[in-house]
Amino acid sequence: MCAESASVWAVFGGQRISMSDSRVKLRQPWLAAFLAFLLPGLGHWYQGRRFKAAIFSAGILVLFGWGQVLGEGQATYSRLVLRTSVDSPQFSSQSPATKASYGFWAQVLVGLPAFPALLQEARFNTVDNSVGFLDAEIRSDFVGALIETTRQGDLRTPVTGTLQVTPTRPEGSRTVQGEFAAVTVDGGTASYRLGGEIQLGRAVFGSPRRSIECRLVDEAGNFLSARIEGTISRSFFNWYMAPLDSQELDRLHGSLSRQYDVAAVLTWIAGLLNLMAIWDAAQGPAYGYGDESRREGDGSGSGGDGSGGGDGDGARAPASV
Repeated sequence: MCAESASVWAVFGGQRISMSDSRVKLRQPWLAAFLAFLLPGLGHWYQGRRFKAAIFSAGILVLFGWGQVLGEGQATYSRLVLRTSVDSPQFSSQSPATKASYGFWAQVLVGLPAFPALLQEARFNTVDNSVGFLDAEIRSDFVGALIETTRQGDLRTPVTGTLQVTPTRPEGSRTVQGEFAAVTVDGGTASYRLGGEIQLGRAVFGSPRRSIECRLVDEAGNFLSARIEGTISRSFFNWYMAPLDSQELDRLHGSLSRQYDVAAVLTWIAGLLNLMAIWDAAQGPAYGYGDESRREGDGSGSGGDGSGGGDGDGARAPASV
């Protein structure tokens, strides 16, 4: 009883066989399973099962990578940021409220390729002192709106362009100075001076675009009744696999449509496939080895002599697994 409970069994050709058969050298199964989790195929390579290692590695990593490409690098994230107010969570210096992304529990089974999401989650959960504070010069493209305050209310004009802002003190400050070269939707161009306090989105956030707000000033530095609101570029290191919010998800679904859903599903499937690879590294092949003897009458053909499914009463040479 104890001997049987120490092995995993499968039925093949009418015979019950141990899946942990010595014909496949599993070496240290727990270590092989751990390596297979870290990187698809690595556990099988450790066991000397090089063909399976190549198949698992290529198949699973290509599937996961293709999902990332289809999702523009945003198909994998560990947390979804909750919008608890009208203000964007990008402007919150404290860690915003989040909830788990359940799809990530499938994605993380891919191992190391999904680990950046955990690193970004840890970085995201720290206090971000860069919100409303500039410590170095920024030069970036800008997409957003020029907002002029009038008696009738705010007048918004969509603009793009480039901006350059620097802190008013070398060590960094909340106040800035700079310039904005704007291009309107009809092709018109204009240049504006920027000054006063700046509002910057969190440094780490699951969007390639970082929110920014800044006032316009005249040549003497006096405030005008206008400001710019929009986004600038965020570095790849600060947005890849970082927690994102529902607004960013809406943008992705709007621009990619069902392609984004397909991207997420591909990454989930890749993780679940690696779960089977991990099991194979720990326990060996699940359906026998191809050299088991079949009992008389157990052949898969129409007769009882084993024709069509096996060789009857003889054993075949061990198969490579």
